[in-house]
Amino acid sequence: MRLSKIIFVISIMASFLMLVASVIAFVIHDIWYFWMMFALMVVSILQNISVYKHIYTSEEPAKS
Repeated sequence: MRLSKIIFVISIMASFLMLVASVIAFVIHDIWYFWMMFALMVVSILQNISVYKHIYTSEEPAKS
């Protein structure tokens, strides 16, 4: 597995943790923190989509 794919998986896990933090902030009524984590999560997901397109559509050399 290439390093870029490992970083991609770690980034997806970070997005999930931001979702968890957003839900916890919403439950304890910390609205400012909720919106901050929600915005960071959206940005992270958009970056993940871009990285996914780059990783899986780029030409890889044939392995022999």
